[in-house]
Amino acid sequence: MQDNDLSKLTLTERLNAIYSAMTASERRIVDALRDRPGEIAVLTGKELAERAKVSTATVSRLFQRLGYESYDEARRAARSLRASGSIFHLFDTGVRESPGPEHLVTAHLAEEARALEATLSMLDPATVREIATALVRAERVWCVGFRNSHALAEYAATLLSSVRTDVALLAHGGRSLAERLANVAAGDVALVFGMRRRMRYFAPLMQALRDSGARTLLLADRSLHLPDPAMRPEWTMICAIETEQPIDCFAGPFAIIRLLALQTLRYRDTAAHDMLQRVEHLHSQLGELE
Repeated sequence: MQDNDLSKLTLTERLNAIYSAMTASERRIVDALRDRPGEIAVLTGKELAERAKVSTATVSRLFQRLGYESYDEARRAARSLRASGSIFHLFDTGVRESPGPEHLVTAHLAEEARALEATLSMLDPATVREIATALVRAERVWCVGFRNSHALAEYAATLLSSVRTDVALLAHGGRSLAERLANVAAGDVALVFGMRRRMRYFAPLMQALRDSGARTLLLADRSLHLPDPAMRPEWTMICAIETEQPIDCFAGPFAIIRLLALQTLRYRDTAAHDMLQRVEHLHSQLGELE
């Protein structure tokens, strides 16, 4: 591969692309990083050189050969990958030692609680009430999420289906996204979940939802960046999901979904009660539940 083609590749891909042409010293550097490239984000050039048992000059030359101006530029690239939420690039940059058995649960609880408090502290009660009112009055409610965010969309659709009719997942049942998106119209409300490592078509999706005339709520993490006003939703709720561990914490967004469902239930009151009563009657008639 030509050196000028390396700029199109990620750090891991660059390391693999020219590995066979590297010197023995350079390979020692790569071998120290290959399975844990995220460590570049936290290692200085000197620390990496000591780990690979090579000189700092060798480290500098290798990363210049990989297409970076310096080792520090490679570190910035690694930090960007880490910020994107890639588990692979987060795996060895978090807390390395698991807490002892006596602290395992309490340490995890503390981490979940911090993320939950950080998320809920950013909520505006007036906005929550406004969104719940929109969910009550909407013709249809669409829940949208891909990859890890799909679980959030499914949870939202499940809870809201218990208190109102016409709630659906936008991409579901084997149909393409465009085929489902064509059904979204003015009068609808779309709940979009866009936690980090979003799909490439996320920004065009947001613009298409705005163009449809539907009112849109977006729940996303701090990495969200929608510079074009045409892609911005009516409401945005930012969730704190990042922790010191390699897997993001979704306690916050799940809590927001439950809060919105509860508020929607309160606003629907009699209608929701009648619907839930019909559902319970059908459960009994069909013998679906224990």
